[in-house]
Amino acid sequence: MDFDRMLGYASALAQNNRREWFHEHHGEYAEARGDFVQLLELMRFSLADASPELGSSIMHMNVKDWMYRTARDARIYKNAPPYNPAWRAYIAADRRSWGPIGYFLSIFPGESLFGTGVGFRETEAVNRVRIFIAEHFEEFDAIRRENRLTIEGDALKRTPCGYDDSHPAAEWIRHKSWLIVEHIPDRKLTDFTAFCRLAAKTVKRMEPMRLFLLRAVGMEPGREEE
Repeated sequence: MDFDRMLGYASALAQNNRREWFHEHHGEYAEARGDFVQLLELMRFSLADASPELGSSIMHMNVKDWMYRTARDARIYKNAPPYNPAWRAYIAADRRSWGPIGYFLSIFPGESLFGTGVGFRETEAVNRVRIFIAEHFEEFDAIRRENRLTIEGDALKRTPCGYDDSHPAAEWIRHKSWLIVEHIPDRKLTDFTAFCRLAAKTVKRMEPMRLFLLRAVGMEPGREEE
């Protein structure tokens, strides 16, 4: 039970991203998917130890509910290859909603990552986060610096209308999504136990920002938005 089959299959699918190949190698897919399910099962307990608040909402869930489908939706990705070769999951009370903010995981050779964050398509929701960051910038900046967090995400080139370009939070106000990401090199994908320890350590660093963003989107930890 390690990462070899997951990484090997993901790499092979990326090079042979065709429906015929996928079906011919379904047995390999099933074995690698089984490894990913086992990884999520183990991560459940590590994350619950690192974040009891999150653990209370995910402990009794079916981990398969966190997983994204390998097949892409042809209605949305019309000109893309039929499959996303990465092993992906969003560990939260509801994978389909960014509202109960959780942790995302993606496993792919050279591009694996783990993190948390939030992003919205609706301008009103994006502005809610921007306003909260502007009003609580000292807290936001302290959390970011003290926990050595890297924040990524789509951002505008200029500060949006209605916001002061000289505000100390201007860099973060330009964002449309706020993703706290830990990029994971392949050398750290050795065995599941070691990875779960890494994930738990990472959650402890990221958890203050996740809780900050929960407040920013108008949610108290542990309950859904009203």
